[in-house]
Amino acid sequence: MAKEETQTKPGSVDHSGFRPGATRIGAAFSFNGTLEGRDDAIIEGRFQGKIILPSASLTIARGAKVEADMQVRSLILQGELTGAVTAAERIAISETARMDGDIRTARISVSNGARFKGTIKIEKG
Repeated sequence: MAKEETQTKPGSVDHSGFRPGATRIGAAFSFNGTLEGRDDAIIEGRFQGKIILPSASLTIARGAKVEADMQVRSLILQGELTGAVTAAERIAISETARMDGDIRTARISVSNGARFKGTIKIEKG
C-alpha cells in the first residue's frame, strides 16, 4: 500500500506528530513575553520574547516570525527566527526558513534553500 502524500499550505503545519495538548499560537496572533511549559508548541503567528520548553518540541511554521532566545528539546524551523537556540536533541531547518542567530544542539539538518546567518555549535548531550 503506497503512503499518501499531503502538501501543506503556507502558514499550515502537519499536527500529526505532536503529543496531545500541544500549544498553538495561530497565524492571526501576536504574542510578547515568555512561553514556558512541558508540551509541544506550534507558532504560526508572531512571537517576541523568551521560549523555555526543555522537554518539548517547538515548530515555527512557514510564515511565522519569531524573535526569541530559546531552550527546547527540538526545533523545526519553517518560518523566520531571530535569536539564540539551545536544543537538547535536534534542530531541523527547512528550505523555507530564515534564521539569524546562534545554535547549540546535538544534531542539525539544514535543507537546501534555507537561509542561515550565525554560528552552530554541536554538543552531544
